[in-house]
Amino acid sequence: MSPAIEHAFHRGLYLSLQRLRGRPVGPFMEQLQAWERLDRAALQELNAVRLKNMLAYARKAVPLYATGPWRESLAGSTAAPLQAWPLLERGTIKAHGAQLCARHRRPGTFCRNSSASTGEPLQVAWNPHGAAWGWANEYRVMHWHGIEPGVRTLLMWGSGHPLQDWVRNCKVFRTTELTPARLDEACEYLLQQRPQLCMGLPSALTALARHVRQRYPGLPQSLVRHVKLGGEQVYPFQREELTRHLGAKLFESYGCTEVGPIAAQCPAGSMHVLACNVHLEICRDGKPASPGELGDIVVTSLSNRAMPLVRCKIGDCGRVSEEPCECGRPYPVLSNLLGRAADLFLASDGTRVHGSSLVQGLRTLLAEAPLGAVCQVLFQQIDQRHWKVLVESAAGFDATVALKLSDLVRASFGAECSAEIERVTSVPREASGKFRYYRPLISTVGNGLNETRSSA
Repeated sequence: MSPAIEHAFHRGLYLSLQRLRGRPVGPFMEQLQAWERLDRAALQELNAVRLKNMLAYARKAVPLYATGPWRESLAGSTAAPLQAWPLLERGTIKAHGAQLCARHRRPGTFCRNSSASTGEPLQVAWNPHGAAWGWANEYRVMHWHGIEPGVRTLLMWGSGHPLQDWVRNCKVFRTTELTPARLDEACEYLLQQRPQLCMGLPSALTALARHVRQRYPGLPQSLVRHVKLGGEQVYPFQREELTRHLGAKLFESYGCTEVGPIAAQCPAGSMHVLACNVHLEICRDGKPASPGELGDIVVTSLSNRAMPLVRCKIGDCGRVSEEPCECGRPYPVLSNLLGRAADLFLASDGTRVHGSSLVQGLRTLLAEAPLGAVCQVLFQQIDQRHWKVLVESAAGFDATVALKLSDLVRASFGAECSAEIERVTSVPREASGKFRYYRPLISTVGNGLNETRSSA
């Protein structure tokens, strides 16, 4: 079967089956394309109406919104503005999930579970149309980059569904089983089947890219056309390695279990808020942040009527730019995405530093170290002045690399810090299959350090 026929077959099969399941992904993609042709003001007006309708529906249909702080904040108004609604914490969703579901469950409603990357798993109910809008947004973004549903795809993710993956033309390599042998299999699939798209967790795809180049250094530079990154924070060193080793064009997507797709990268490089799927706010201390200010990301679903989450604080930080993107798309731009707000550590002087500063520093180290010297690394804070660093290395690891890793810790958290470097056969992933580059090794009571927990 030629690639064109294979693509057409899987595209048609996927969209037809989704429609039979009550999920009209294809028509929703066409609707998104039409809305995208609106100017920014017209799109904002359209989505303001959709938000108003969702708030009215949520207030009428969701039991929890008639109790507690919602009853107090929304009393006396049938059309309370969004800012009147209390912020919805993840802990509330876990504790009161049943009360957050609409009273009348629609046919085809199902539940999605989070990867538990920020603690205990979170369960969210979805109606078929809400799920279809999510997939339509995902595929609309891929279309920006010239990628259609049904193209041959290598997927590196924490879970898979054999029948659904086959329909989508995806070969899945689970990151919960990312052994050297599985990397060999992924490498062979990439070289023999030549998928048009690789997508999945940045840490796993970067590991695959290194593995390919280490095993086959003489291969042509371009091995796959596109790489789609999501599920974890994306770091500059990962982008550089994926471009260098695979010769691919990269783009990033950002979303969560609570509301689905939130933002995605266009060909011009901007992260656009998918404003037809979610309404996004940036808040500080529970109040709207100033324009361009960094703060907590708060989202409201515009499409999921099975469990309409309003002003959900998802635990990440970011800022929205007031400047439009040069690509001309009418969506707002998420100009900075820091990752989990909870990933703050105490430096030796008592200041708080986000753990991502450690990974940013890996950029220079990995560019200078021999390929394979540092395959994966996990920085673990013991206390304010002591760290333990696990390093997975295939070859070329020496005292110089160890010293540079120690220097990274001191540069980020203070010259008084010490770091014990331990070379290991494998740095473990989270149970979800995601990889974490930094975490507290133990919970320290009384000094403000993070509790031990998993991270995206």
